[in-house]
Amino acid sequence: MDSFLACSNLTVRFYEQPKPVLHQVSLSIQKGEKVLILGPSGSGKSTLISVLAGIIPEHMEADVQGEVMLQRHTGVMFQDPDSQFCMHRVHEEIAFSLENRSVPREDMDDIIQHLMQKVQLDVDPNTEIHTLSGGMKQRLALACLLALEPDVLFFDEPTAQLDPAGRMEIFQLLQQLSDDQQQTMIFVEHVLDGVIEWMDRVILLDDQGRILADGSPKDVITAYEKEMKEAGIWRPKIFPEKWSSVIQDPFHPLSQTLMETFESRKERYEKVPSTNRETIIRTDQLQLSYGKKRIMTDLHLDIKAGNWVSIIGENGSGKSTCLKHLIRLEPIKKGHIFLKEKHLKKWSDRLLYEKAGFVFQNPELQFIQDTVFDEIAFGGRQRNWPESLVQKKTYQLLEEFGLEKHANAHPFTLSLGQKRRLSVATMLLFDQDVLILDEPTFGQDEKTAMELIRRLKERQRQGTTIIMVTHDMELVDECADQVLLFHQGEHVYEGTPYDLFSNRELVDCYEVRVPLHYRYVAERKEVLTIAK
Repeated sequence: MDSFLACSNLTVRFYEQPKPVLHQVSLSIQKGEKVLILGPSGSGKSTLISVLAGIIPEHMEADVQGEVMLQRHTGVMFQDPDSQFCMHRVHEEIAFSLENRSVPREDMDDIIQHLMQKVQLDVDPNTEIHTLSGGMKQRLALACLLALEPDVLFFDEPTAQLDPAGRMEIFQLLQQLSDDQQQTMIFVEHVLDGVIEWMDRVILLDDQGRILADGSPKDVITAYEKEMKEAGIWRPKIFPEKWSSVIQDPFHPLSQTLMETFESRKERYEKVPSTNRETIIRTDQLQLSYGKKRIMTDLHLDIKAGNWVSIIGENGSGKSTCLKHLIRLEPIKKGHIFLKEKHLKKWSDRLLYEKAGFVFQNPELQFIQDTVFDEIAFGGRQRNWPESLVQKKTYQLLEEFGLEKHANAHPFTLSLGQKRRLSVATMLLFDQDVLILDEPTFGQDEKTAMELIRRLKERQRQGTTIIMVTHDMELVDECADQVLLFHQGEHVYEGTPYDLFSNRELVDCYEVRVPLHYRYVAERKEVLTIAK
């Protein structure tokens, strides 16, 4: 069978970098295949699909050596959906894709409505794109991609900004598309559960951009488990095991691991002593608004100093908007916010940002310097630190976050995972009382995500309050002292992760996808009940 997509001895080097990001890569993909590309952050995954999609070197300059066989009609969903939008409103963006296929204008409205329903984008077609949440933008990007009806679909972490329920919905939708249309699909993903089960192949890259393994998902995951762990690559939580087998057999190794994890979480929260910590952030009758859109009213929060607070909820529920209000990036239209019992409006910018640091969901929004080194050093220089201290702390953070090799690179040339590490590193230069982070582990491989969490825990032990929006329920369960659950414009829960995840009625009502060990305990009880 002839190859549908292929490359031979492919080596790619970006002109501002001394070493290739991909090295002597050879592969062949058949029509209708579903291929998952894995590798640590910076291993060249996104570069590989950009070459196979024809973006490099046609639209992105790089030194490309070797042979590449492409398809003419391709569609790509990038990690950052904003990077591929060119219109102002939802229907205009989808119509733009249809125009590229010369679809008659009179047929567009029905097609646009159908595509929006297909990706569960439940908004007015006239909605301005910039008002959408990150997850909604991903759904729009997918609708635009499907409108093109390409021969090959490339996905660069297509569910990265979606809540857990939305992620599974998109994976199920794409699986259905692949089954119905025998569509060729190439994926780059960090979160493997929900997608690896229906892949035909897994291609594993090492940190030098070389192919380490190429085979069936089960063979690669099983044979290269050690290498994946050492490289910091996320592994599936269940695959290649069958969940039904785990539930039925209490002596299954995964069953025992899940039960041990559940017991340790239970013990942790039962032993948490009551504290009389002072309140560091308090809100009173706060209204959350994004532009002219009112998202939530009468929000009352009481966040204690030194706590780790996780804000969770479906896309569009107001999580990121809440963070922006707390740091005054969104104006307070109604209600009050107090930092250390002083109204937020009374803090000067300089003093406020010495007390509280903010990490954006999109790291590029906070980059203002031309090199990675200067980006980290900027805050210290603004505060007139001695240059020797600036140099010392900056080099320390570069090494800690694996960015020392990129010190002289422009921040925009980094991979998304590297950009995320840089955005956090710039905040850790200081010893703020509060760190506010919007999805800090999104786009990270396991190794760098765990290293980031370790450093944040160190800051918490030193007294720093951590306030984090995340879709990672495992992270919430492991780290958070307090969980705030937002749902459809309401603040519906405040308490410990254990109390939330153990409450089947609550998690079902608000569609919370609990960590696997809570799911195991709940479903195991059902099995025992039926057996009786």
